[in-house]
Amino acid sequence: MNTLAISDARNNLPELVNKVHKNMERIIITVNGKAKAVVLSPEELESLEETAEIIAIPGAKQAIKLGASQIKKGQFTSIDSL
Repeated sequence: MNTLAISDARNNLPELVNKVHKNMERIIITVNGKAKAVVLSPEELESLEETAEIIAIPGAKQAIKLGASQIKKGQFTSIDSL
């Protein structure tokens, strides 16, 4: 993730927006060397919000961990066998 001073962000805003949109980058905006904001694409924001919603479901995090563990152990059914 790139970091940019607010003055540089202000001076290069159109380029910054294009970069975020095209490359799905997140850019941290700093004021006096401290992170104050993040610029990201609408698609990236939507993805983060959806992930937060899923993780907020009771038991979802444990179920995801269990599934990942089962995959590592080879305990799954392949699409080809369905």
